[in-house]
Amino acid sequence: MIKTLLMLLIITLGYNATAQTTSIPDAAFEEVLIDLNIDSDGIINGEVLTSDIQNVTQLILDGSTNGIVININNLNGIQYFTSLENLTINFSQLSVLDVSHNTQLKILNCSSNMFTAIDVSSNLLLEELYLGNNDDVGPFNEIIEIDLSNNTNINTLEVSNMFTLDKINLKNGNNNPDMTILAGFGIWGPIEPGQINNTVCIEVDDEELAQSNQLPYSAWQIDHTLTAINFTENCVLAKPEFIKNKSLYVYPNPATDVLHIENKLADKINNITIYDVSGRIVRAYNNVSVKNTSVSGLEKGMYLLKIVIGKETTTHKIIIK
Repeated sequence: MIKTLLMLLIITLGYNATAQTTSIPDAAFEEVLIDLNIDSDGIINGEVLTSDIQNVTQLILDGSTNGIVININNLNGIQYFTSLENLTINFSQLSVLDVSHNTQLKILNCSSNMFTAIDVSSNLLLEELYLGNNDDVGPFNEIIEIDLSNNTNINTLEVSNMFTLDKINLKNGNNNPDMTILAGFGIWGPIEPGQINNTVCIEVDDEELAQSNQLPYSAWQIDHTLTAINFTENCVLAKPEFIKNKSLYVYPNPATDVLHIENKLADKINNITIYDVSGRIVRAYNNVSVKNTSVSGLEKGMYLLKIVIGKETTTHKIIIK
């Protein structure tokens, strides 16, 4: 009888020891946890004691401090940091992040990663969200839409140097004067008169007050250098397959080998320049008279197309697939 009880006790203790660990499958992530003295066993073994992480309120995984890209591809295990209020993951190879279980988050800084989407609908306490990119060094987030309709406490949004961004949903029922939006671009070269790198539609609670620059929107701090901002209660975004700008047509978008450009303005096209998301010129054509512009050989991804016709400069986001 005593032997049986001892055996059951040993099995129970073994089970509890297993149950008290959290899987950390990414070795680079675990290595950082060791460097931060969070993983107490100090061994890269694919797991961490749950007791080591359950009371952590701040986790800073910041590659920008030493100018290198953190070799983290997977942040699985972050969901068990249940007390986390401040999460920073910058300059990583991370393309997916699930923070739906981190319901105590107030600050989320995910600048300069490889995200194409972010979901913060479960983070009801979120106050600050940073998703922008460095203006000349990757990796780069390429997010099209940010939904903050559930985040009534949000007061800071940073989306600098993001060519891909089309829409921000701030229609959350709590628009107030305490709001900062950083959606501008760094200036890495000459700027043409009237140059706009991107146009972003922002959904708000009251478009009439926003469009007429009345409170609370007149008190918002907005940096939109080289970015056009449109306020509305319902963003209707253009289909990406076709771009129309007055008498200028650019298609298809996404493109593979050739962009077709139809110019019905009196002036001919002076030049066409294609930039990558870091602002580097990858193609340039002067005194353009042909309707077809080659994009063959460009890597897949998002680019900025700048067209100069007479004294008018237009910019368009294009996708190479």
